[in-house]
Amino acid sequence: MRLKKSIDNLYTVFSIYHVEGNLRERSCNCCVTNEEIKQLLSKPFRELRKGDINHFMTSAITTYGDVNDYKHFLPRILELTLDYDVLSDFVIFEKLEYANWKSWQENEVSAVEVFFESLFIFYLKNNSNSFELSDVINLSIKYLGEKRTFNIWKENLSESHLSFFVDYKLGISDLLLLDFKKTLFEKWISSDFILNKLEALFLKTKDKIDANRISIAYTILLNERDLK
Repeated sequence: MRLKKSIDNLYTVFSIYHVEGNLRERSCNCCVTNEEIKQLLSKPFRELRKGDINHFMTSAITTYGDVNDYKHFLPRILELTLDYDVLSDFVIFEKLEYANWKSWQENEVSAVEVFFESLFIFYLKNNSNSFELSDVINLSIKYLGEKRTFNIWKENLSESHLSFFVDYKLGISDLLLLDFKKTLFEKWISSDFILNKLEALFLKTKDKIDANRISIAYTILLNERDLK
């Protein structure tokens, strides 16, 4: 319900923006085909799917339309990030920073921030795997800041997230690249609060391999903390 409200609010706030005039004139002739523009404009934008809008999402402002065009389609782009494939493309090709979104109208900035907070909570509560969670965490850090991201995560921490900490400490950390200040993150995951949760998870885990992974991660975290 929270996420749906944030999406509906995006559509309301950005409803003042429309594709004015000829989009072809604001797009690169070499990079954007007439067929792609036709496809983008072929249906109500709330009905656009990934294949319809993906090129615009990854090329907006630079070679495809201008900032106002981007604002028009932004609610649908953000709504589609509920699909992780779209989210990963958004992370790689995001245009909000390029559009200097923090300088937008206050209600526009607020609508974007509320959406990203709701999206973060959505992924936290939907048993996302470690790689998905890593991307969403970094997205939240980028748009909401480190402190706010930490607070949201702490308030919505669940047992399923503990596997993320285990993965992080057992060598997968080279792939799970987080934008948190490392000392801050390491301090949190080696805190008594997290260690107690890992211990409780170990005691209730019946699979021997999983239990062993939890035990090793717990020991590493405890030893690292004792060395500090």
